[in-house]
Amino acid sequence: MKLSSALVLSAFGMALSSVSVWALVPAGAPRSPAPTAPGPTSPGKPDPGASVLADLVGLDATPSEFTAGSTLMVSGRLGHPTLAAGRETETYLFLDVTAQTEAGSGNATPVNLSIVLDRSGSMQGQRMENAIAAASGMIRRLREGDTVSVVGYNTSTQVFLPPTRIDAGNREAALGSLRGIDAQGNTCVSCGIETAMDLLARAPGSATGSVQRILLLSDGEANTGVRDVDGFRRLGDRARGMETAVSSIGVDVDYNERVLFALSQSSNGRHYFVDDPSGLPRIFDDELQSLVTTVASNASVEIDLSPGVTVQQVFDRSFEQRGDRVTVPFGAFSAGDEKTVLLRLRIPAGEAGRRPIAEVHMRYQDLALGKPGDCEGELVAVLSKNAADISPLDPLVEARLARSETAAALALANEQFARGDVVAARGTIDSNRGRIRNRRTDASSRAPSPFKAKLDADFEQQINAFDEADAGFGNAAANAPAAAPAEAAESRDGKRQVRSNAEKLDDLGL
Repeated sequence: MKLSSALVLSAFGMALSSVSVWALVPAGAPRSPAPTAPGPTSPGKPDPGASVLADLVGLDATPSEFTAGSTLMVSGRLGHPTLAAGRETETYLFLDVTAQTEAGSGNATPVNLSIVLDRSGSMQGQRMENAIAAASGMIRRLREGDTVSVVGYNTSTQVFLPPTRIDAGNREAALGSLRGIDAQGNTCVSCGIETAMDLLARAPGSATGSVQRILLLSDGEANTGVRDVDGFRRLGDRARGMETAVSSIGVDVDYNERVLFALSQSSNGRHYFVDDPSGLPRIFDDELQSLVTTVASNASVEIDLSPGVTVQQVFDRSFEQRGDRVTVPFGAFSAGDEKTVLLRLRIPAGEAGRRPIAEVHMRYQDLALGKPGDCEGELVAVLSKNAADISPLDPLVEARLARSETAAALALANEQFARGDVVAARGTIDSNRGRIRNRRTDASSRAPSPFKAKLDADFEQQINAFDEADAGFGNAAANAPAAAPAEAAESRDGKRQVRSNAEKLDDLGL
């Protein structure tokens, strides 16, 4: 046998072995690269040795998914690994970013926190007492070296505690600043947020890598200052620009859930609803735990689209597009956090073969390792003239798309119910619940075994959200006067369900 023939057959055997192992690993599971000669490779990039072997035997090692990273792990995948050649088509690009749980151990990044308390007239009595108790508990549990400020707002603002770096000698004085806060006047939520942002910017050590957070509490409608959803979204954008998340807490049932959710979503914070103010300490504890286990900050993803590929929609997240580059800010990650983004893309007509879609690059400040972090990956599709080769929608992408649709349906049902149209609201819930059940059946039937449990839990959460919304709206309607069913929207039960639905928009993990 000639040496050249032996080499080709040897390469063929290596490639066939590698491809066999690759094919047996479920889609999305970690995969080992094909054997190659030693040499540097980039995480998430296709292995050049594997490509050489694929070329030798006429096989295609097209990377329609990747996983890369360390403290932050990024998993990227296309909605359709194989698309139709010869015509314009669409697919999705899905990124799932997860902070490693073990990265949070021993993390000691300082916190710069501003607590913003509603002190309008509606907070009088037990509500204000509970709010002060929750804020006091958080200050008691802050670590030495953390910084805290406290702002109260009604018609205007008052700084009860200027930015104070906690140490053994001043903690009690910081707690004392909360005593005697009273409740009176109107509600200027935006005034409190703007004052808090100013305090964070002027706090000692604010420019030395601290994790910044505004914790906002409100029990009423903003009736002075910024009042509309777009205005609060812009406030959130400003906070995000200074690397600060705003977590908002709606107390009882008479606040505006739409503006608080917009504020938190645009700043990469969370939105909470507490029906009973006695639940405030639990939320403050959750936020403190999130702060002290933060492992990455200022995280963002750059998606460089290949020539001709265009963005049709970015779901549920703020983004910026300049030319072919889409930048999505994710903010800070605590240990175990998971955040996602989904893009709908238009792919131009092309010849059969490999079609590069996008290169993905994530950058962040790695607080666990104390240095800048980054990782990258590439997503490539195959264009085929054979209709039988065209991929159905990837099950994991389908589940993420369903979450976005569920959030939109809950928001629409809330609007319909708030207008007094209970029938339309429950109809929206019922039709979308049926859609989710159908998606669940279809996606689960095609999902690789390792992902079935996660997919089932994902869809079950969505169905439960619809069930609870339907029951809540139904109870409110049943207790409303027969001659005036629209009054259900103004009842305590009706308002409670609307606020609960808004909190679930955050729980869906968009």
